Amino acid sequence: MYQSIGDDKQDDIKVSQQVADKLKRHVMDYKKLIDSFPERFKQDQNDQFYILSMKWLNQWKEYVSYEEILANKHPGKNFGKLNMEHINIDLEDRVEKCFKYSPLKDHPWNTFMKENLQENIDYIIIDKEIWKFFTTYYHGTPIVRMSNGLGKDKQVAINLLKFKSTLLYPNVIKQIALDRFQKQTFDQEYLQVDRNMKLKDYYSLLSRTVHTFSGNFAKDNNIRIWRYKSDQKDIFKALFADIQKQVGELENFDEMSFDFIGDFIHYSIYDTIEDVGILDHHLIIIEFKDDQKPWCIRNKAVQVEGKCENCQIVKILNHPCLCRKVAYCSQECRTKDYNYHSMRCDKFGSDDDTVKGLSQQPNSIGGLAGLSNLGNTCFMNSGTQCISNTFPLTEYFLRNQYFDEINMDNPIGTKGYLVKRVGSLLKKLWYGEKAVVTPTNYKKAIGQFQPMFKGYHQHDSSELITFVLDGIHEDLNRVKKKPYVETKDSDGRTDFVVAKESWLNHLARNQSIVVDLMYGQYKSTLKCPKCERLSITFDPYLMVQLGIPSQKKRTISFKFYDTFFTSTSKIIPFDKNKSQSLKDYFQFLGEELKVQPSNFIAYITNQYSPLELLRESRSIVEIRKIAKRSQLCFRNLLDEEAQIVNKFPIQFTNKYLDSLKKSYFSNGFFIFDGSMTRKQLHIKIFQFLKVFFADYDNLNYEKDVMNKYYSLYNKSNSNYWNPCSFCSNKNCNDCEVQFDDEKLDEIKNKLHTSDFQNTFEIIILWKQSPFKTVKLADVFDHYISTINKIEIEQPQQQKFPFQNHGHSNQHSGSVSLADCLQFSQQPEQLNAENTWYCKECQEHVQAYKSMQIYKAPQILIFTLKRFKASNRMFKQKLETFVDFPINGLDMTDYLINSKTPQDYENETEDENGENNKQKAIYDLYAVSNHFGGLGGGHYTACAKNKFTKKWYNFDDSHVGEISESQVVTKSAYVLCYQLRTDESINLQGQQTQILEQK
Repeated sequence: MYQSIGDDKQDDIKVSQQVADKLKRHVMDYKKLIDSFPERFKQDQNDQFYILSMKWLNQWKEYVSYEEILANKHPGKNFGKLNMEHINIDLEDRVEKCFKYSPLKDHPWNTFMKENLQENIDYIIIDKEIWKFFTTYYHGTPIVRMSNGLGKDKQVAINLLKFKSTLLYPNVIKQIALDRFQKQTFDQEYLQVDRNMKLKDYYSLLSRTVHTFSGNFAKDNNIRIWRYKSDQKDIFKALFADIQKQVGELENFDEMSFDFIGDFIHYSIYDTIEDVGILDHHLIIIEFKDDQKPWCIRNKAVQVEGKCENCQIVKILNHPCLCRKVAYCSQECRTKDYNYHSMRCDKFGSDDDTVKGLSQQPNSIGGLAGLSNLGNTCFMNSGTQCISNTFPLTEYFLRNQYFDEINMDNPIGTKGYLVKRVGSLLKKLWYGEKAVVTPTNYKKAIGQFQPMFKGYHQHDSSELITFVLDGIHEDLNRVKKKPYVETKDSDGRTDFVVAKESWLNHLARNQSIVVDLMYGQYKSTLKCPKCERLSITFDPYLMVQLGIPSQKKRTISFKFYDTFFTSTSKIIPFDKNKSQSLKDYFQFLGEELKVQPSNFIAYITNQYSPLELLRESRSIVEIRKIAKRSQLCFRNLLDEEAQIVNKFPIQFTNKYLDSLKKSYFSNGFFIFDGSMTRKQLHIKIFQFLKVFFADYDNLNYEKDVMNKYYSLYNKSNSNYWNPCSFCSNKNCNDCEVQFDDEKLDEIKNKLHTSDFQNTFEIIILWKQSPFKTVKLADVFDHYISTINKIEIEQPQQQKFPFQNHGHSNQHSGSVSLADCLQFSQQPEQLNAENTWYCKECQEHVQAYKSMQIYKAPQILIFTLKRFKASNRMFKQKLETFVDFPINGLDMTDYLINSKTPQDYENETEDENGENNKQKAIYDLYAVSNHFGGLGGGHYTACAKNKFTKKWYNFDDSHVGEISESQVVTKSAYVLCYQLRTDESINLQGQQTQILEQK
């Protein structure tokens, strides 16, 4: 006997009498439990209660027709017909939980509810009996809360205190110090606790979790709780950055501790959790104690612990050594260790007085020392040797002048830590006696100033030079308090006036030996493409980035299918600077391949996704980019295909049936008329496949071929949620293409109204060889090895000088440094993501921007832009040979004002330095070289020694003399030049002047 309920689309679903009786019993059982719940709630032994979703409860009541059955009415339309969700799925907040250790792991507090939920609206409180009743029949997530008080005063603590939290212990700090954290922040994790809990009890609860940890954690006195505050939006990231800045210099065996500015939360200070006053913008740190290591956090609220340098026991250290690098637990330990420790002090490293006392000796290495590779630090060694051979700067360090100019107040400096390590290293390289120097402390200091150089990853020597020089500048900045400076537009004033004003503004905030020697000035011009309004600004620079002009003509590679099953690989010229649509490109392609332009279709194929038919309106430049990791294909349509007005493209793939269902060479697109039927489609495909059938004219497709030699299948688009659009079967695994009169347009409409992407693919599944004496596998192998043989053809219209399939980063020929200078000054249009606001048009526009060198400094450093982004993930390296002069680089014509920035003091507006041209001749003194490709390359340097006047190659620890003819190579990356003055003219310069006089 069945009961049919309701009038909706599920009317045909009937509920059996057995199910109906069961649901009615559930109603009566729940009614008894909920009526007796108030009495059970008052019982003192009941202190654990459950949360139940009102949304789920109302759905359940509808499912069992709760109200109707209690009123003895006919059940509702959804009686026994709803799919019940998991209980409380709408209440649970799936946050990242801080604690994953027992017993807190399974504590009721570790189940989070969404915020701002209201009792009797979003949930109700039930007890264990009611929860057990529901979970006997349904699945759900238990949300348990404990009660406070007794009898009438009993209350259930529903809304617990949820706060941001993270765990700290020495190994976490070690991972940060050694740059082994996957990301530059802590995970956003949370904890919950009853606000009324005693803080002492909470300490005890957390302490019990330590016994489940893996590692040598202390068993007693093993927990400390701290509060961290920050104005930054992401407090987890802020804490990570604070820790990283301090521990970045630590090595593997150092104590993993850092100074912490925050509140110590302890039960001697606060009674309950509520008393602590935890707010949303606070981060609670739970610190664990390693039994053999000191606490991670050093704070004035607690005594500092560490490993005594003498007895090696972790104790409170009250007796530091004079060098401040080590400390002792007692005066006795310090006395015992003093003699041994004093001998270990690095005479070149930590003691400023010792470094000051170093001077040039007969056995001094004189700048010809190598640098040990500490692990992927060739980039650092190369850049550092270039800095070392910048002798006006090095001389400043060798004379100890930097000690008098260290800025201890600069918040973005290192309070002299970096500049002292640079000074110490330069003393070793010039006044030391060792042929190889190990730059450990120097590397630590660089990592402290710029965390990206921490760890042992390969980096860029140009970036290293920039960051070291910038760090030196900040440590030596003579400006103690930087004023606010407003940048003004030119507003019709002369370039000279605006440039001078800009430079003086720069000097108001930045003055150091680096600025004196190495900072120049750019002129930046923006031009609106609509109203042609100009905006001119002048900006300081430390290094000149030079683009490398490439060959204008490149190549594009593709497969050309002159039939369905034969293709040839083609490589033809490609003008990357000529913007044209695919339709326009077909005109050029038609002339090259002797094909009617209207007969082309183009598509992209790869093994991971369906074919992509390309619209004729798409840019060929864009198509070439996206085809770099796929295969671009052009097909010559048959005349009958090209003449179809209502084109209906269908992707096809050939496969043959064996144990592997192997697929072979052919896939592509058939072009049909949308008014064709599926029966006509069958016949047309058979016509396309006539090449396979020797007796084609005598075969009847329906009787002799269909499902005998091959079958046609629709590539199914069914999934877990939706049925196949072709056969309406939810579990379809490719369905047969029916031999009927349904039109292709009708099928297309089905695809459009479904939730699937509008793709139509037919699989030609071969079952039997059409040749009596040849196996099917042999037929396919024959086509793979012969018909589809790749042939590279040169274009007919012109012979292109290089064949690189359109994707190589090699460039033929060479360019000069002058070519690079001219190329880098050409205007470029800003992209759509980097627009400029035009005040005249009052909108953001893609302006034209040009950068010219307005003034050049005494030390002029060029970086050749060999590494360029080819897409979002990858870069290319340009191997173009750049020919640059070693002596006598004439920059006069490339500078708007050929005087140095320091000459502003001697210039006036009347003189207008732009018109007072003077020769600006530079000589090369160092080069940073990059060999190989990206990721696996190697850096070296070559430099001209100040004293010997000879060139040397610096390859990490190896230093060797080279001839001047070996300096200019295609591996040159960073070029360092010095302005030739009366005092710096070298022998070749003098000879040049003599020849000019003659």
